[in-house]
Parts: sequence; structure tokens; C-alpha cells
Amino acid sequence: MAIINGRRIDPSRLPPQGVHGSDLQSEIGATRGRRPVIRRQGNFETIDTTRNYKPHELLDKKGQGVKVSTIPDRSKGATFGGQRSELSRRIVTEQVVDIAEHLFTGGLSFDEDHANWMIVSDYRLPRNWHDIAHTSDLLIAFPTEYPQIPPIGFYLMADLPSPHGHLFNSAYHGAWEDPIRKGWRWYCCNIEPNNWKPTPVRRTGDWRHGDNLWTYFTLINEVLGAPG
Repeated sequence: MAIINGRRIDPSRLPPQGVHGSDLQSEIGATRGRRPVIRRQGNFETIDTTRNYKPHELLDKKGQGVKVSTIPDRSKGATFGGQRSELSRRIVTEQVVDIAEHLFTGGLSFDEDHANWMIVSDYRLPRNWHDIAHTSDLLIAFPTEYPQIPPIGFYLMADLPSPHGHLFNSAYHGAWEDPIRKGWRWYCCNIEPNNWKPTPVRRTGDWRHGDNLWTYFTLINEVLGAPG
């Protein structure tokens, strides 16, 4: 399927099964700093590189192929507690279940309805915390845009002192404030933009090939164990 940047898609050349978003991105040659978009009746819609577009989704109201091109990317902050896509909810759930089965076999709590958060009870703290505590409950909040945007820090119980001062009574870098109001403190563990690399998801398990919840727990263990 040939797509010329900024030109219309030829409907007669669309395969019956549709086109994957990552293939659209590849066809138009989207590069770093440029966001692939669909232009439909003057409106722009960002191409979701993790899903498949059916042929009817690539037609305008007149039955013509939509225009596909790129526009300059902009910095996008995370949102929390909003309307999560079904794909995001499924990916969060798959990753939490995998973590529960293979890492935290003692069990954990999870927001099964909205996939907004998970809590590990009695998370084992690294040795440098043992003068204060050996374990703490630990909460991770998933941005509505997960897995494209990673968690922004994590949360430990409010009554737990920190041996090196990285626990805060406010959430920074756009992290979720809601847990702060419910007895948690935010731990600074922020991933720089473009350093989080999840893989496009086409089928169950694809998320394992890029950054995911296992990656984030590895980072959590590293930052908790680091000297001040």
C-alpha cells in the first residue's frame, strides 16, 4: 500500500483486515519529533501505533481515503484517573497479573475496574532501609496513557521515614496527587521523556518485548537501594 505523505489513502488498496497503526507510521516515514496523524474533515487525529485500523476507519464521510501525514510533536503530560482505553486497561491488567504470578506471589491489590493503580503489600525494602523498616506497602499509579507514558514515581506509606530524603508529601513532575490525600507519600523516580520504550502491541504478550511493569519494578529496586 503506497501512501504519499499528506495525500489521501487509496481505499481500493486497503486490505480487508485493515492496516496496523505502526505500519501507517512506517509508511509515512514518521521520525523523532514528528507525530503521525490522520486528517479527517479538517481535524487531526493522532495515529495509535498499538492498534489495527479497519478500512472504514480510514475513510471520510464522502467515502474518500483520509489524508495521512506528520506534524511536529509536542510535550504531553500524563493524566490520571481519566477514561482509559480498552487496550490500555488490557495491557495494565496483563502486566499486573504477570507480576503477581511471578514476583509478588504473596498477592497484591489491583484496581480491576479502571486499572488506575496497584498496591504491593509488604514490599521488601533494600538493606539500606533496614534501620527504619524492612517492608512497606507500595503503590504504583498508571497514567491514563500507559504504556506510552510510564508511571511517574511511586508511593510508600506516609508514616515511613526515608533514609535519603526522596519521599515527599506532594507529587511532582505531573504525578498523581490522589494517593497523597489517602495516606501515601510520593517517591521521586521520574523517567526522562523518550527514555521509556514500550513496544507496539498487536496481540497478547507483545508488551514483553519493550519497557513494561517489570522494567519499572527493576528501576524501583534500584532507586530504593541507591545511596542518598
